[in-house]
Order: sequence, then structure tokens, then C-alpha cells
Amino acid sequence: MTDEDALRERVDALEATVDALAQRLDTAMNRDIPLLKGTVRAIVDADIDEIGELPDAGRSFHRTVVTQTERLATVEEQVAAFGDVDATKTTKAQKLAAICAFAQNKHNSQSSTVAVTAAEIRGCVGVSRRYAYELIDDAAAELAGARVRNATSGESSGASKKKALLVDCEQVHVETGGVNQFTTGEIGREGERAEVTTTGRE
Repeated sequence: MTDEDALRERVDALEATVDALAQRLDTAMNRDIPLLKGTVRAIVDADIDEIGELPDAGRSFHRTVVTQTERLATVEEQVAAFGDVDATKTTKAQKLAAICAFAQNKHNSQSSTVAVTAAEIRGCVGVSRRYAYELIDDAAAELAGARVRNATSGESSGASKKKALLVDCEQVHVETGGVNQFTTGEIGREGERAEVTTTGRE
């Protein structure tokens, strides 16, 4: 084999390599990169024309995810604080926390004080009518911002009212962690304390 033949073989090999690289580059430019940009556009919901824009778009999307995750965690904490009023509460502490959470949900801007009736307590924590009235007395005795509204016959006003628990939602708060001036101090099913914190009564 002459030097010319050897050189021709090397040139042919280089041409084959260049052709292969050209095909790979063509695939990347015409298929892979547009597909990548389209995927990123769909993920980050942004217009991306150049590859150089991908890092900034990725960082922006990451910040958005972090922010939304933090907001979700805050909402989950608030939901946990109010408690699941539909779930059965096994201890008196959990029952009181559920009643206060029910009052907070019932609360509106017209008045800070909410009346919770025995019937509502029965539906809230799943107890008997008699025990619901006992919980009204217990809550009034143990929670600052809660008091009993005795039943009235309505002979003078014409409107009768049943016995109920009056809850001042500005004083009574339901929490899943941290102890303020009052804590029921019972351990719930999930291992967290079912706690009610209040202001105003030592």
C-alpha cells in the first residue's frame, strides 16, 4: 500500500466520521433541541427561543415551586390547626379542640362570639346529647373566651334559645403545637397534641 492509498483511507475514514457527526448534529438541531425546548416551555409556561434561556427559566421555575410548596405547607398547617371536625375525637381534649375549630369555621365578621349548640357538638364530635351538654359546661370552665349561654323560655321576648356554648373566636385558638396560656395536653391519634390556646384567662 502506497502512502497515497493510506492517505486516501484516512480521508475516507474522516469523511465517514464527519458524516456521522453531521447526522447527529442534524438530529439534535431538528429534533432533540426543539423537543427539549418544547418540553421546558410546557413545564415552566414560558417562551424560550434560545438554549441559553433554559438555565434562567429553570431557576425561575424552581423558585415558583419552592414558593408554592411553602404556601401549601402553610395551608396544611392551618388545616391541621383547625382539625378534622368530621373525625371521631377520642379524648375530651380532642373534643374541646374540635368544638373550638367548629366555632372558628362558623365565625363571621359580624361578631367575634359564636354560639355552638349541643346538637352541633353532637355532630361535630359524635357524642350523646347528654355528653354534649356536659362538654358545654366543661369548655366554659376550662377555656378562656368560652362561656355558657343558658336556655331561655322566651316568655318575655317571644324567642326561646337553647343552652349553648358561646365561644369568643378572638380569644380561643386551636393549635397543633406550642403551648400558650391554656393547653388541653392530650396526645392525638397522629401523635400530635390536640391543643387549644387562649388569651385573657390565667
